[in-house]
Amino acid sequence: MEDKLFEACRKGDTATLLKLIEEDPLILEDSIGHASKETPLHLASLLGHTDFVRLILNQKPEFAKVVNRKGYSPMHLACANGHVELVEHLLKIDLDTGHELCRRRDNKGRTPLHLATIKGRVLVAGELLMACPESVMEVTEQKETILHLTVKNENGFKALRILVEKLNSKELLNWKDEEGNTILHLAAARKQHKVMKYLLSQSSLDMNAVNSKGLRALDIMLAGSRQSNDQEVVEKLSVAARLAKDDEKPLSKQPTHVQDNVIDMDSMVPTQKDPVESMSTAKSDDQDWLKEMRKGIMVMAVLISTVSFDVAINPPGGVWQDGVSVSNITKGIYSQRPGHSIMGEILPSSFIWFLVWDSIAFLASMSIIVALTSPSRLIGTTIRWGYVRLMMWVVIASVHMVFLYGVHMIIDWNVYSRAVILPFVFFYAVVGLFGLSTGWSMIIEWRNMAYEHWMKKNR
Repeated sequence: MEDKLFEACRKGDTATLLKLIEEDPLILEDSIGHASKETPLHLASLLGHTDFVRLILNQKPEFAKVVNRKGYSPMHLACANGHVELVEHLLKIDLDTGHELCRRRDNKGRTPLHLATIKGRVLVAGELLMACPESVMEVTEQKETILHLTVKNENGFKALRILVEKLNSKELLNWKDEEGNTILHLAAARKQHKVMKYLLSQSSLDMNAVNSKGLRALDIMLAGSRQSNDQEVVEKLSVAARLAKDDEKPLSKQPTHVQDNVIDMDSMVPTQKDPVESMSTAKSDDQDWLKEMRKGIMVMAVLISTVSFDVAINPPGGVWQDGVSVSNITKGIYSQRPGHSIMGEILPSSFIWFLVWDSIAFLASMSIIVALTSPSRLIGTTIRWGYVRLMMWVVIASVHMVFLYGVHMIIDWNVYSRAVILPFVFFYAVVGLFGLSTGWSMIIEWRNMAYEHWMKKNR
């Protein structure tokens, strides 16, 4: 008989249930008495058989309070599995019990709302909150609210936004779990950038809240492993935390006998800045500059690589257009091979150096593009940024040489010496000292970076 009852539960067969009750009016009481097993009501709630559950509860409404060995009531199972219609029916019964079902806890101290939140059942959570608004303040054994549980869900951003907007509770936004973590701490630890950006838009959120380890969300972001998309969140969090901290300047404690006649020393002694905050602010300013510089260098590198490629394909003086023949040009005899450079045969030495410097400019530009588009974060004190700066100098020098050899091949020497050589001599005389000082400073920077790397390695 019992096997038939559970088989009817699995199928949601209400006709069989009615027949079994007719044959044995105590069959439901007998099944509920087995506390070590799942009852038919739990099984039907788990599978979402609303009509079957409704039929059982019409016979015995008190069965809705029965829990299994894990402490789950039918409400727990229906909420965890997202059976909205079944939850609505159980909530109607819960009206007569003072929301006892809605606030009942399982063996781990979790309410049906907690389970719905953990599983991401947004519609079920909405029904529970409308029927029992006070359940929102129920916390788990770890003192976690439904907002904490939502942040822990990797796909909980949509649910979090709905909950924050509907609840509009400053207390919940800044609630701390047993480790002192707010939802902002949890989002920072999990690198949930989208969640953090949304939370930072909430004016009632405490940006400088510290957990039991004395860490703010900003400290967690700076201390953890860095990702390429961390910087935007760090900058926003740093600015928001700094603005919020302006209203939280603690007074220095003085002995009781001094406080009566003490002068306000805060106005006389400079305020010592938080070292982490100062570091993050400096990094933020440096990154802003690097972002703009990165864009400009990328445009320059793409442009020069394009021009150097075009110049190599279409060299100064053009290419032979006629068929294979022999032509006399200034006492020389040249083979007019179609597509071959004219200057490559007339001035082979200059043309070779022209191509050498053009190739260097092209390769250096391409290496800059590769360095700037690699996924790791660009920092002004890294060897990679030093490499980009070096390649910039190589590109500039190569473009100068390409210009000199290119112009030399297409104009007369007397014009070349006056119109090109003299301006270049003047230019390098003016900027030569600057170039030498810049190059020396780069050498010093690389030496310092190598020394710091060696020191860290040998600590």
